[in-house]
Amino acid sequence: MLITAIIPHLRGHEILLDVLTDLAFERKLLLERGIGLKVLVIDNASSDGSVQAAEKAHPWIHVLRLTRNRGYAGGCNRGIQASTGDWVWLLNDDVRLEPGVVESMLDVALASEKIAAVQPKILSFHDKKRFDYAGGAGGLMDRFGYPFALGRIGGDMELDKGQYDQPREIFWASGTSCLWRRKTLKEIGLLDEDFFAHQEEIDLSWRAWLMGWKIASAPNGVIFHMGGATLSYQAWRKMYLNHRNSLITILKNMDGLELPGILFARVILDHGIGVVEALGGRPGRLTAVLAAWRDFILAIPRDWRKRRQIQRLRRVRGRELGHVIYPGSILLAYIRGVRKVAQLVAKPTTET
Repeated sequence: MLITAIIPHLRGHEILLDVLTDLAFERKLLLERGIGLKVLVIDNASSDGSVQAAEKAHPWIHVLRLTRNRGYAGGCNRGIQASTGDWVWLLNDDVRLEPGVVESMLDVALASEKIAAVQPKILSFHDKKRFDYAGGAGGLMDRFGYPFALGRIGGDMELDKGQYDQPREIFWASGTSCLWRRKTLKEIGLLDEDFFAHQEEIDLSWRAWLMGWKIASAPNGVIFHMGGATLSYQAWRKMYLNHRNSLITILKNMDGLELPGILFARVILDHGIGVVEALGGRPGRLTAVLAAWRDFILAIPRDWRKRRQIQRLRRVRGRELGHVIYPGSILLAYIRGVRKVAQLVAKPTTET
């Protein structure tokens, strides 16, 4: 068995060297089980010499050089297309790995041929007892298309007390670290490069669910995520991409009968968020929302064509995903004071 780890990289010497050091140890652990781990660094037109430094320090890695920055989605797609093996592991460069994380993910992934992707537990590098924003212990979504995660609602991250340590089905596997079955990707397609970055893994996971696959968590495997190494969480572009890409994801994947009402609700909710943030002295959120809606509307003809293709292939209706989609509004739950996801979702069954 061969797993190919795909790491898109734009800048930063230390982060890349550190994660490759951890991966070298993972290769040794996997070799003891007769499993190969190939590491493919996607050079997204970096210019700081970090990839060259990585090649010198770790000559066993493979590098795919791109002539321009294709973002997370484009970088990962080029890596998937150039890779080999039954599994691909999409991995951020700004993470550190606990030993055995790959084995933990693989054990869950191999439990059922229906499992398309697996995510480990993602904790904050800066506060190692607290869940990380980008995925927590597994991604979920509310009925209005707003993502949240086991261990994270809005900007509030829970302390990890083992409350999500049982593997379970989740709605989306974080692009920070997710193991994908190649067979699934051949069937459902790759990441949507029009997203460039942010939420493309949610779109991909949604497509997998609609076509009869499952996504699961592997909380026995742990990684620590630094976050914001490429783009700050407060950056205007990150806010813009998150809002725009969320709308595209809904348009492409949501059931037709629900779509008009959900988009109408999102007009109100998105702009309400922007206004509240602006009144709080953060006008960038409102301008990001306005720009996101403008560009979403302009791109509807392009994305509607994608929707038609997805809807032709779907085998599962939205109502069948109630165990991984919260039926209410995560925003309203947050306003009510809910800060722990366990208050909103049922405990997992013994099966993933």
